[in-house]
Parts: sequence; structure tokens; C-alpha cells
Amino acid sequence: MGGTILNIFLVIVLGLASYEIASVSDQKPHFLLTALCFAAAGGMALVTPEIFTGTLAIWLVVLFVMELVFENMSSDQVVYTFSLSVLFALALRCILKIYAQPQPFLILLYIALATFITDTGAYFFGVFFGKHKLIPRVSPNKTWEGAIGGYVSGAVISLAYGLMVLKAMPPALLICGSLVLPVISQVGDLSFSSVKRHFGIKDFGNFMPGHGGVLDRIDSLLFCLIVYNFLLSLWGIL
Repeated sequence: MGGTILNIFLVIVLGLASYEIASVSDQKPHFLLTALCFAAAGGMALVTPEIFTGTLAIWLVVLFVMELVFENMSSDQVVYTFSLSVLFALALRCILKIYAQPQPFLILLYIALATFITDTGAYFFGVFFGKHKLIPRVSPNKTWEGAIGGYVSGAVISLAYGLMVLKAMPPALLICGSLVLPVISQVGDLSFSSVKRHFGIKDFGNFMPGHGGVLDRIDSLLFCLIVYNFLLSLWGIL
């Protein structure tokens, strides 16, 4: 739908994600950091490219000041808070850019298919055929068989959808996207798993019982939004 409905939805998701980012460790000033994450990520999503770098720098300075003021806030918490909030802000910028294009929802659906079909395929191929561990120190249940099966599933289905539905998009762009995004989806999933393992948590939140928090559901999507936005820029579409 875009417009006001999209903006309200993004604000709600940003608020929940900000709380989860701030709560990744128990040793933090949660609510102050939640508010600052919300303001920083929202600001970085909306500012013009000319002042984006300055906004980024100010946010980093604020986090290091908080480390100096709050003795329980460590340097690695500063790094993870900065990284996750910037990642989320970049993904928001990508959504807003996509919604300035024709048929934005169909483009987002293409990215979502490449992301979530990869995840679903990896799960089923891993359950039925998984024998060789992928990166056990990060995610002990993921296997090479699941990763390969997920990649093929995501690539084939997203490419078929793209060629049938996104007829205004260059076929070369869709082929490149369908080959690249399933890999990026798995990188995003493993990266967030690494963060959770580092802080000793199972999920970022419990907003969706049985599924975890918002970040647990959209971790791969954040990465894929950013990468596909880059591909759109390479093809001169954005």
C-alpha cells in the first residue's frame, strides 16, 4: 500500500527492533538506549545522502560516550549496537527507495521470496538430508546439504517469479539477484546467529512466541534489501 500505512508499519518495526538491539545484553541502560537506537536508525534512514556520514559519526560518538558514562556498557556492546542499528537503518533506506519505484511491492516480494524460500528450503533439506555441519561454532544445526538445498530453492523460485512478474526489470538483473540473494540470505542468518551466540541468547526477543523477536524473523531480509538495492543502483534503476 505504501504511504502512511507503510510508514506506520516501519515505525512499529523500528521500535521493536530498537528495543531488541538495546536488550541484547542484560548489562545496559535498556530504555535510554532503545530511544537512542530508535532516533539514530530513524534519522539515518531519512537524512539526505549529504549528511548521512555525519549522522553516522554522531551516533558512534554517542555510543562511546555512553560506554564512558555507564560502567556496565562494554566496548563490544558499543560495536554490536552500532552495527545492528546501522544495518537496520540502511535496510529502511532501501525500502523507502524501492517504494519510490513503479510496482514497489512486487520488487519487495521478489526479495522476500529469495530470502525466505532459501531459509525454508535450507530447513527442509537439512532435516531430511543434512549430514555435514556447516559452521557448528555459530549454528550447530545447519548443514552443507541444507545450505545448498536452500540456495537452489531460493534461486529457482525467485528467478521464476522475477521473470514472470517483474517484466520491466532487466533479465540480467533478475538473474544476478537470484544467484546472489540466496547466498546473502544465509550470510545474514549466520551473522545474527553469531551475535546471539556471542551474547549467550537464544532469540533477540519473544514478540512472536515460538519464532523469537522481530530481528530473528528479518535478519536475512535486512542483508538482502541492502544488496539488492546495490544491484538496482548498478543497473541505473535507483
